[in-house]
Amino acid sequence: MSRGGESLPGRGPRPRRVGEIVVEPALPEDEPEIRRLLRDNPMEGEIRVSLEREPDAFLAARVEGDPHHTIVARDLTSGAVVGMGSRSVWNAFVNGEPRRLGYLSQLRVDADHRGKKRLLVAGYDLLRGSRSPGETPFDVTSIIADNAVARRLLGAGLPGLPAYREIGPFSTLVLPAGRTRRAPRGVRIERGTRERMADVAACLDRNRRRYQLAPFFPLEDLLSPERSRGLSPEDFFVVIADGRVAGCLALWDQSGFKQVVVRGYGPRLARWRPWINRLSPLLGMPRLPDPGRLLPHAWLSHVALDGDDPRTFEALAEAAHSEARARGYAYVVIGLAAAHPWVPWLRRRFRPREYRSVLYAVHWEDGREAAEALDGRLPHVEAALL
Repeated sequence: MSRGGESLPGRGPRPRRVGEIVVEPALPEDEPEIRRLLRDNPMEGEIRVSLEREPDAFLAARVEGDPHHTIVARDLTSGAVVGMGSRSVWNAFVNGEPRRLGYLSQLRVDADHRGKKRLLVAGYDLLRGSRSPGETPFDVTSIIADNAVARRLLGAGLPGLPAYREIGPFSTLVLPAGRTRRAPRGVRIERGTRERMADVAACLDRNRRRYQLAPFFPLEDLLSPERSRGLSPEDFFVVIADGRVAGCLALWDQSGFKQVVVRGYGPRLARWRPWINRLSPLLGMPRLPDPGRLLPHAWLSHVALDGDDPRTFEALAEAAHSEARARGYAYVVIGLAAAHPWVPWLRRRFRPREYRSVLYAVHWEDGREAAEALDGRLPHVEAALL
């Protein structure tokens, strides 16, 4: 692709042909079909959601990574795009050291073409060819925990496919933007300013080294209208101690280029949904939207705290939550490792809807040693970039 940081046609890996389907780098004119694939092929689970990219799929590309490679599977008979996958590259800490790390996402295949192993093999081979010198020899991805079919298929070690090495469970918590509370006393919180952003970048850099696979953001990325689309310095909440930023958190509205749409529910949840929604105001839990409805939300992102102090995190979260309610969002969303010590407080305080997934290191034989060398640091991927 030639827009949004995508790989340019002719510069990436050569196309692979599988019968009457060719797998190749996406072209700019494929953009409407990419949006259709994302819309028509929701993530499976008890709650089926589509992760959409309206009005232009390329707007999210530079946010999700640079470079960002998208491949498509094209039916040579009809010319239709019947499948896709993406690989984006982040700045991230791996075992405490800054690295260039790939993230695999947006694997979508139309129903009539699923289950074709040769198509998967061709797609993974093409994405593998997008890796540049200096990038880690493995990539990272996540799979919804109750998507048993995908986890079984990709974790089976089938010939021609990369190995999936489990890193750990990850929780995306959807917090209802209601019932605001005062932030804990004794924590000084300010709104971000352009002049503070260099200090914010330094706070992210020094604190995210303690986590595995955690993205970091140079100052130029934080201020970039493409890399941080929809995010301004004023969307940050910062804690000041001894004259410097000792903690930060952002409230990021991505609705202008990324959306989450509920597409359906599993049989059990569909049966109980009317009762859950009737009781949700009393229980302080988020309602389950009708299929086809947008999930109106903003992300809690760019979290970093000196010493990971829980009171400071609670103060930042309460401040951002109060602002979300004032702006009219129905929900705020945050992603953390399921074992993160902040998760129990978030569950008690907000009674969120929780979506569980599993993080994996994805590697071929040449990346096995590096994937196995990941140490025991708690993972922290930036859910707003996924």
